[in-house]
Amino acid sequence: MSGTTLHSDVAAKELRRWLLALGMPMIAACAFTAAALAGLGAWLLAPAIVVGPGIGGIALIWLALSTDTNGATTVAAGELHASALVPAEPTA
Repeated sequence: MSGTTLHSDVAAKELRRWLLALGMPMIAACAFTAAALAGLGAWLLAPAIVVGPGIGGIALIWLALSTDTNGATTVAAGELHASALVPAEPTA
């Protein structure tokens, strides 16, 4: 398996995780808001506020703390990593 395939697999898995964790509270908040605007009761705005910004905010913090975008730094043999092109310290 080449390094590019490994990185794209990790990126796709991470993207699905972010979309699921942030998409579900957004859809639930939209459903509660739509129900409230449809006339089912103004009390439905309370769960929309709790689910949307509340659970969505907690999910965003959890995702930001648990993400590992720099974890897969292994480079396959023969590949040149972009950080190899930048010197660590400027030479004068």
